[in-house]
Amino acid sequence: VRLTPSDRWILSELDKLKKDCVKGYEDFNFFVPSNSIREFVWNILAPHYVEMVKARAYNSDHFFSKSEQQAAWYALHRCLGSVLVLLAPICPFMTDHLWRSIYSRRSIHTESFPRPSGRAIKKLDELTKSIMEFNSTVWRYKKDRNLPLNQQLARAYASPRIKPLNKDLRAMHRITDLRYGIPNNV
Repeated sequence: VRLTPSDRWILSELDKLKKDCVKGYEDFNFFVPSNSIREFVWNILAPHYVEMVKARAYNSDHFFSKSEQQAAWYALHRCLGSVLVLLAPICPFMTDHLWRSIYSRRSIHTESFPRPSGRAIKKLDELTKSIMEFNSTVWRYKKDRNLPLNQQLARAYASPRIKPLNKDLRAMHRITDLRYGIPNNV
């Protein structure tokens, strides 16, 4: 599977999560993995990545190639599977039920514990912050004008840091013309 920049970004965030969870479990501090998993799922994965790749995963308008669609499926499954295994020590029954329903008849507790790959994106914190700021700005713009979130936008401006995610961001927010940097007329 050939991953897109959006997929590499979320898998890098997942690596960061794995590292935090492994450290927390090794220290017998279960607050660390539980809090890190909640933070990842509720504040990064669901509102930003899932929303960003939803159009690519469904690909109902054929805006993305089959390869790009499969990359989204791959990254989504890597995130879900890893989160379930990371959560298994503190939520054993629920995670086992979900694992058996989605992935395998074998128990989740026979799976190897996820370890970070060490292939983190350079300056990940800046990239994540820029993605979150951009998405929040677009959502706030639409909300302040009583526009539905799926309302088409003619133009938007974003930090050059997130330019590699252009195609996913344009599809997510339905932006016709996404430009990078500060507009000239400001």
